[in-house]
Amino acid sequence: MKGLVFVAGAAVGIAAAAAAITSMYPDVSRRMARDGRRVVRMGSNVVRRMWH
Repeated sequence: MKGLVFVAGAAVGIAAAAAAITSMYPDVSRRMARDGRRVVRMGSNVVRRMWH
């Protein structure tokens, strides 16, 4: 039971930190989405090169 409370507290803390950063820097979420798409593209290119 203590572990569940700890995990829930950690999740709430991470969510609060993310909300604070997003409110201070609103473009962070857009940058993360852009960079995430770039990482997926690069990863798929690496996989494609490995199989050819």
